[in-house]
Amino acid sequence: MSSHRLAVTDWIEFEEERHQVAGLNGAVVRLRSENGRTQTVMLSVLLADTTFRTAVEPPPATAVDFDGVLDPAGILAGLDDAVKDAALKLEAHLLEAMTGHRSGDPLSAAPGEPRHQYDPATPQHIRFKAKAEELGITERWLWKLWAQRAEHGLWGLVDKRKTRVRNPLRNLDPRVIQAIRDQAAAERADSSATVGNRFYRRTQNRLDAEHGPGTVPLPKRDAFRGAVGHLLDISPSAPAFQRASAANQPDRTFGNVIATRPGEVVMLDTTPLDVLAYDPGTETTIRVELTVALDVATRSILAWRLTPEGTKAIDIGLLLADVMTPEMMRPAWKDALRYQMLRLPYDRLLTVDERLAEAAARPVIYPETLLYDHGKPYKSDVVQRASARWKIDLQDACKLKPTDKPHVERLFKTVREQFTEHVAGYKGFNVAHRGRTAEEQARWTIDELAEFFAEYVIAVYQRRHHRGLTLHGFPELRVSPNEAYSMALGSAGYVDCPREANVYFELLPIARRVIHPYGIELNHLTYNADILYRYRKAKAPYPDGLWPIRHDPRNLLHAYFLDPADGSWNVLRWTHALAEHQPFTDITLREAKRLITLRGHASEDQEAVAQALAELQNRTDAPETWAPGSRKRLTRDQHRGAAQNRDMQRGEAPVNNHLPLTVLPAPSEESEEHGDWSGLDLSEVTAAEVWDPDAV
Repeated sequence: MSSHRLAVTDWIEFEEERHQVAGLNGAVVRLRSENGRTQTVMLSVLLADTTFRTAVEPPPATAVDFDGVLDPAGILAGLDDAVKDAALKLEAHLLEAMTGHRSGDPLSAAPGEPRHQYDPATPQHIRFKAKAEELGITERWLWKLWAQRAEHGLWGLVDKRKTRVRNPLRNLDPRVIQAIRDQAAAERADSSATVGNRFYRRTQNRLDAEHGPGTVPLPKRDAFRGAVGHLLDISPSAPAFQRASAANQPDRTFGNVIATRPGEVVMLDTTPLDVLAYDPGTETTIRVELTVALDVATRSILAWRLTPEGTKAIDIGLLLADVMTPEMMRPAWKDALRYQMLRLPYDRLLTVDERLAEAAARPVIYPETLLYDHGKPYKSDVVQRASARWKIDLQDACKLKPTDKPHVERLFKTVREQFTEHVAGYKGFNVAHRGRTAEEQARWTIDELAEFFAEYVIAVYQRRHHRGLTLHGFPELRVSPNEAYSMALGSAGYVDCPREANVYFELLPIARRVIHPYGIELNHLTYNADILYRYRKAKAPYPDGLWPIRHDPRNLLHAYFLDPADGSWNVLRWTHALAEHQPFTDITLREAKRLITLRGHASEDQEAVAQALAELQNRTDAPETWAPGSRKRLTRDQHRGAAQNRDMQRGEAPVNNHLPLTVLPAPSEESEEHGDWSGLDLSEVTAAEVWDPDAV
């Protein structure tokens, strides 16, 4: 009789499975199988078993290092088909041994079932003995498999060696893991760097500073790169904007902005439009910004503004007015884009708001709450006063948290994919996607881009089925923003929007001034008009005794004064404004004052301001002297002056007490066809006779 030596941690073979000796207690042995299952066996039974073997090779080293609880069904669903088929075959053998049929159901017997050795009339222990001989295993092991199936189902029959949870970081020091995470968090705002160089060096420096030099060494560079790939979802070598965006994600469960009726929540945001606009006057390109108002309940684009880079607070304030103002039809648009095509009770709505007769198919909504970011234009006094006037609640999003406005952020991606990518002058959403000829391809002005975008919103976006809009009870049926608006009006009703002719003037910034004999002073500029004559040296009927003067930062050639006698708005013109002065913004005024300061003059000198402004604008007559800053200022001021004029025309025209400037018409093409007049000497031309009615 051979002798056997058993010690803790030894590997043995018992019942066709390898086990490790986990403990010895007299005549009892505790075994742990390579599948992780433990059992206690009498030592005498173990030694007498014919399947017992000692000095067995241990199983290959694995990375089983997971102590959590996993869903067995989830693991089973992800296994290879071969592993699942083996478990199903083993289950069929067990069912045949127990019932005589491989399906386990006598009513679903396969041809030739039951076989004679598994006839249900045969005693059960005989059937199990026959099945053990068929499979080449012990009868005891077969009963154990049946018990595992009864307790765990099909999962109990799966070969657990195929389901081990492998931890690739099992051999990595936990201090190294923490150092990698801390260093990645510290570099989230830095420029990108390779993992095996700067990030590797900085991580080692962090470990040396925290635990002492050389105490915790990093693994080899290849292993370090693998560990970084497993630990970080965004690599330190990824583009900086991706790492910054990931760092701004909230460290909590995402919430949802829920709106059930039109206007309940309206999101405002501004983004650079990925298209370069062309300015034919200076033959240069200019960057454009897009500001939109999005209704969350219907996903409708309620209003939009395309402006040169640097959106003003007045643009945001007037955007709110656009939300409550119907979008007028364009002459070239089809009748299918009219408001009456929204499947609404059009005749009834027309009695409420007659402006809808010539309106396009875009919802007109009275907003209840505005959700905006921390941009300076949104937090201005103009937006605050406009919201207070119309009783609109304001809610600002968390700083640097675009996830607080996910709908409008996703809208910008949709606009890029469906609109801006297809416009000449598309420059890509970052430098890596920009082509070499983007500026050469730019051919549309800002006003033309605004018209194209309006047509896109009315003809495409508002009519296109939206993945985020579904019918209640029919999640697979998607609807368009216009259809969602039509259905929402049926449940929430239509709210009439305010219509005020002077809303433009009331949204302008206020400056409180004294009316002097020479006019009023604003931004070191003097404005005057005939209307001010009757109020010179008069105390204003306001609590502070000062007169409120309105001004538009986009065009400082004019200021506006409300006549308390009849409630009319009057235009005040800058006293030094000449015919050659283009509309200019507050930015251009600051540049002119900077030039004055460099010359040693006081910024209050009106003559110096006018001269500096004229010189700044006259550079447009000398292309060889143009600088990039001058071109941008000129294009920006011209567009903002035109936008200011359009916004003013939406209301009642203000009283202009100034004589209109005389502008000579440009020579027509017909006159040029008859020859060159440049060499004509007028002194040689004989004057025509003058008719005298008194002559006899």
